[in-house]
Amino acid sequence: MYAIIPASGACGGFGPIGLNGGQVHAIVEGPLAAIVSDVPNERLRPERLHLAAHHAVLKSLMERGDLLPMAFGIIADGPEAVGRILAEDREELLDQLARVGGNVEMTLRVVWDVPNLFEYFVHTHPELRELRDRLFMSAREPSEEEKIELGRQFDRTFQGDRAAHTQAVRRILGPLCAEVRENNPRTEREVMNLACMVERAAQTRFEEGIFAAAALFDDNHSFDYSGPWPPYSFVDVFLKV
Repeated sequence: MYAIIPASGACGGFGPIGLNGGQVHAIVEGPLAAIVSDVPNERLRPERLHLAAHHAVLKSLMERGDLLPMAFGIIADGPEAVGRILAEDREELLDQLARVGGNVEMTLRVVWDVPNLFEYFVHTHPELRELRDRLFMSAREPSEEEKIELGRQFDRTFQGDRAAHTQAVRRILGPLCAEVRENNPRTEREVMNLACMVERAAQTRFEEGIFAAAALFDDNHSFDYSGPWPPYSFVDVFLKV
């Protein structure tokens, strides 16, 4: 299963664009349709080729209209099982389609683009620099407790900056989005990782907001945004396949 769409969007064929070149087609049940293709009766591995085909189908569907994208690897026993899923979860699926309708997902990742993160914070935060100098530029060796305290001070400063930077960006992008979700940073250098649900017609305005937000930061920060994507981060579907 690739996605769930309104039944009204299930007209016409989709072609052999599925996994292993499978024909992609719709199974309609009432106001909903599941977009599927047949696969061998075996476990699907998340190989690059399979993932690429899955995303290609979603991209094609997104160009046609609204959809609830499914995670890779959701397999049902057959058309009857798919129809049962659509019937049993109809209200929830319709609610979620209405929530994401007319929107796409844009992502923004901001990172500290510096050679040494600790030295950068020491350079930009006088209180941290003062503590570091007091401990390491004296004649005596700092104690383990003092080293731990320096680490704690760095972490407090680091987390404070991360939160402040994220809020500053959200103040600019928030009014341009239907919804914003903060994903957990994937690396220490990542300042923020935002998923933004944006109206299809407002993508240009959103990109202008990205540039306005970037203007708040110096060259030690790198902005990377991408999209439009299907609204992966804003769909919470648990199907009983």
